[in-house]
Amino acid sequence: MKIQMKTVKSDYNEETGISTVVIATDLGEITAHAFLHPDDKDIASNFAGCRYAEMRAGIKYMKEKVKISKYQLKPLKRIYNVLSQKKYYNRDNSGTKMLEKEIYKLEDDIKIYKTNIQTLTERLQKAVNSRDSIVRNMMNKQGNK
Repeated sequence: MKIQMKTVKSDYNEETGISTVVIATDLGEITAHAFLHPDDKDIASNFAGCRYAEMRAGIKYMKEKVKISKYQLKPLKRIYNVLSQKKYYNRDNSGTKMLEKEIYKLEDDIKIYKTNIQTLTERLQKAVNSRDSIVRNMMNKQGNK
């Protein structure tokens, strides 16, 4: 399994407060957005919003990879179940072993993608939840100038 993501565009629109990130992947370009919290207008920067949008793009990518892997897995399992019911089924056959290996690989990929989705989602939630303390720190620094 190979995860291929590269940020190709990152933009923050000061008027709308919308951050947009485009990532290039093996599936094509994926776009995600993050919206400025109304309380943060005074300290808005493109960094946080673009970071959130990039995480969202990564989550979109991983979800799409899960969907594709499940789509590929379904017919392989169906073929394997049909073959294993035949009287001439031979588990030691090289074709059977290749089929089993591909099924295990796809199942493993799905688990990894789902773990990555969970990790990115938690990281995004943690970053959003820590916003209050970051805002307070920035306001304190601005007040000390």
